[in-house]
Amino acid sequence: MPADTTVVKGRAWLLYAALGIATTLAYLLVHPIRVGPLFNAIGLSASIVIVIAVRMNRPSQRLPWYLFAFGQTLFVAGDVITYNYERLFGSPLPFPSLGDVFYLSVYPCLIAGLLLLIHRRSPGRDRASAIDSLIVAVGVGVISWVFLMAPIAHDSDLNLAAKLVSIAYPLMDLMILTAAIRLAVGTGTRPTAFYLMALSIVALFVTDSIYSWISVHGIVYDNTSGYLEGGWALFYLLWGAAALHPSMCRLEEPSPEREVKNPSLRLYLLAGASLMAPAVELFKALRGERVDVPVLAGCSAVLFILVVARLKGLMVDVNEHRRTERQLREAETKYRTLVEGLPAVVYIAEFGEEGAWRYVSPQIESILGFTQQEFMSAARFWREQILPEDREQALAAELQILNGEERMQCEYRIRSPEGRVIWIREEAEALADENGRPIYLQGVMYDVTDQKEGEGVLRQALETEKEATKRLTTLHEMQNSFLQAVSHDLRTPLTSILGSALTLEQNGDTIAAEDQQDLIRRMASNARKLRRLLTNLLDLDRMSKGAVEPNRGQVDLTLIAATVIQECNVESHPIELRTTDPLMATVDADQTERIIENLVTNAVRYTPPETPIWVTVEPFEDGVIIRVEDAGPGVREDLKDTIFEPFRQGDEVVAHSPGVGIGLSLVARFAGLHGGRAWVEDRAGGGASFRVYLPNETPAPTPPEESTPSAPPEESAPTPPTKAPVQALTSSIPER
Repeated sequence: MPADTTVVKGRAWLLYAALGIATTLAYLLVHPIRVGPLFNAIGLSASIVIVIAVRMNRPSQRLPWYLFAFGQTLFVAGDVITYNYERLFGSPLPFPSLGDVFYLSVYPCLIAGLLLLIHRRSPGRDRASAIDSLIVAVGVGVISWVFLMAPIAHDSDLNLAAKLVSIAYPLMDLMILTAAIRLAVGTGTRPTAFYLMALSIVALFVTDSIYSWISVHGIVYDNTSGYLEGGWALFYLLWGAAALHPSMCRLEEPSPEREVKNPSLRLYLLAGASLMAPAVELFKALRGERVDVPVLAGCSAVLFILVVARLKGLMVDVNEHRRTERQLREAETKYRTLVEGLPAVVYIAEFGEEGAWRYVSPQIESILGFTQQEFMSAARFWREQILPEDREQALAAELQILNGEERMQCEYRIRSPEGRVIWIREEAEALADENGRPIYLQGVMYDVTDQKEGEGVLRQALETEKEATKRLTTLHEMQNSFLQAVSHDLRTPLTSILGSALTLEQNGDTIAAEDQQDLIRRMASNARKLRRLLTNLLDLDRMSKGAVEPNRGQVDLTLIAATVIQECNVESHPIELRTTDPLMATVDADQTERIIENLVTNAVRYTPPETPIWVTVEPFEDGVIIRVEDAGPGVREDLKDTIFEPFRQGDEVVAHSPGVGIGLSLVARFAGLHGGRAWVEDRAGGGASFRVYLPNETPAPTPPEESTPSAPPEESAPTPPTKAPVQALTSSIPER
């Protein structure tokens, strides 16, 4: 529904009441427009408005409102007939007349509608309110009888029909007032529509009572004055406004039984109503007027019976009350003894962030460190002690119950006054009222800090076990890969050597000299491969035991590099030594030779055939840098930090020479023994650039907290590498 339509619908009652009152004032004050049809239109508008309101507000019980609308229509019909009787029937208005039939028919419709609403709001459960309304009605009825009905009953000038009709008006007013009082003192909500309807009934009762009083005293009402029409117009307009108000649907809502908010005020009203009969009797006696003793005595008897019935519902046996009170104290003592002996905090609290704490057991001090007074001092105190990261979860937990779940369970952390973090497990259930609505939260708080710490230790142990298992699995896989690679590297050259040897042994005399030399050369090359493999394995084992130290001496690195290139005898790759001049350095000759050999072998293995390889040896401050570069695919960025680890290889699968995965590891370890380091960079023209820095002297170990600077830049602007500790540098990086 659009917002504008909703606003208009919500204010329709106010617009109708304002327009109706303005029209009524114009009718009363502006003499030219004081005509019967205008007043009849005001009355008929109420009937029409009530029918429209029923369709607009859609109450579940429409019959009461249709009865109200029909009663209002009968009232208008009575006005039309009464004030136009001579014009309609050609004779003076008699008493009683047909108009009185319509007037008196109004009250049963209104009373029936009110009773239907009363039954809908409290279907037969509010006996006390019914008695209270009867007491007030009898008290008011005494006054009505004495001042309005009795003079008519004792008037000898009136016939029986006139007496009955005259008495019927105040009697009907009394009945509708009784129904209104029953609606007012009963249970249920009292929205704006209730008060508008109550004012309408009061306007009708007061106006009818004034009209009856002036009639009893022989005063002829001149409708040209119009003041009573104002009262009847209010009866019309206020009832129509009540129907238009959006709260009219709430008048029929069933309501639970509730305690009277102001019992003393109701007691005073009932006492005043009960004393009404003797007070009227005393008033009449003091004035020397005739007293209807039978009527007053009967009313007094009825009031007495009603008061006794009312007191019976309020009367409580003192002994039963004391016995119940004693049982409650005993139950409370047992409950406290049980609760305060539990190793947990038991509490009762209201729902919501602002809900107050009703009870907290003394264990709050031994478990959380707060006193009962501190914890119950404010509704927000508990929330403020919860760690911020757990607060939202703890506050939302009680919504489980409000959303229909039977039990609340949650865990959170609280900081004690000493700053200690305590894990709390909370379990709670709702305490509902007699209508099943949750009003309190009763729960228990357990300290589960030790359990949580134990779970943390178990989780850590599990993670450690998983990590160890993962490492063992990795080592097992590495072992299998290593054995497969070693067996391949051993079997391939051995097979070649054995094949060449058998060929020479069996057919040596018939083989040409050149072929013999080729077989011998192949045997020598494969023998060198075996020697390199076995030497690498032995060196790796010795270094892992810490049994290898560099045997430094003055050596020519250019000569060592040239020798290595010649002995490698690589025909598939062109290898160029860029250094021609002798370069002397104080290093271990054998280890340096192994460094260059492994770097060259690695470049040959992981680049396609015919890929050029360059070997460079150059001075660098207090040491030398060895560079082996190739124009191959290069090394991926994510492998540059791990390629020197043992048994690690790159992604490339080299079918012709799979490799063991220890060559680059030995390069890094030999460099570390010298106090230097090994690393890999991208070659400027594409490919990889493996570099090793060897200082002439082994530096003293630096403190462990010092970080290892990055490798030296390109040779165009060399910067000395950091002299890192040997241990830090011996952590190698895998082959590609």
